[in-house]
Amino acid sequence: MSARAADASVYDTAAPLLGRANVVSPKIVGPPRVEILDLALWRDEEALSYVAAFADPWPGPLAIWKMTFQGGYEQAGVIDKRAMIGETLDVLPAGPVGRFDNGSSLTVRIGAGQLSSVGDLAALAGRSAMAIRVDGDWEIFAFAHAELIGEKTYRLSRLIRGLGGEEHLAKRDAPAGATVVLLNDALAPLARKVAEIGAPMTYRIGPADRDYAEPIFVQPTVAATNKALRPYAPTKARARRTSAGVVIEFVRRGRLDSDAWEALDIPLGEASESYEADISLPASGTRTLTTAATAILYSAAAELADFGAPQSELTLSLYQMSATVGRGFPLTTTLPIQ
Repeated sequence: MSARAADASVYDTAAPLLGRANVVSPKIVGPPRVEILDLALWRDEEALSYVAAFADPWPGPLAIWKMTFQGGYEQAGVIDKRAMIGETLDVLPAGPVGRFDNGSSLTVRIGAGQLSSVGDLAALAGRSAMAIRVDGDWEIFAFAHAELIGEKTYRLSRLIRGLGGEEHLAKRDAPAGATVVLLNDALAPLARKVAEIGAPMTYRIGPADRDYAEPIFVQPTVAATNKALRPYAPTKARARRTSAGVVIEFVRRGRLDSDAWEALDIPLGEASESYEADISLPASGTRTLTTAATAILYSAAAELADFGAPQSELTLSLYQMSATVGRGFPLTTTLPIQ
């Protein structure tokens, strides 16, 4: 005979399996990424600068608090939407202005959202406008084609460069790693008053349901510039010699309401019409001429006093004047005298 001990409980019915509870991770919100855009672009809000913000997860509306001269803070606005902010993955080479650039493309990776292709007319109207920052300056460009080539990664092509009057920014290369921001309705106006131009302002930006003193708020200090108010540079300049001297003629451009083809002439956009020209002289000097029309006379007597003899060409900078901010963007060129 043989015997062995057994635990009768091993023959009991197995305990039912318990369902796994779905535990929701706590919503952790950190400081938002904030970009202050000093743009040479006049938008519907008539602001001098704008702010774009990104956070993941998005905490909801962000409040903009501005420091007052008394040292406290007052609410200056709200950012309702998360902006499309990203970085370039390759170099954007210098490109042409005033026409589509079909030879260059730009690869960008954005934090969230989608980019879409648009028609040529929509691109010309700025429907796909984007800003890229190089050495602290924001060049505005637009794209007609956006091709998804990876997760949150797009190749942008059929570009229009140097919008907003700053054509000179298109003459430089933008390196990989440069910040880009889509200029859509997620941007919130920041500085609005002419008195704020050049004056450093301190802001605190963070979730609207939190106190602005909390460390989650970012605190940029920036000064608005006059880029959005400066007149565009004149164009199509030429010089011809007359008995009275050299006549420099040019065509003005307009920043406001200047896209219509039906009008005989574009709106002036300023309180009065005025221009200045700086003519480069030997030994790094300049002679400044002023006029109230799109033609300037460089008198024969002045030319003789400056150069000692008639010249075959002139190097000069042309500006349209603004009663609010002074000189606009320059047209700097060397003109042969016909």
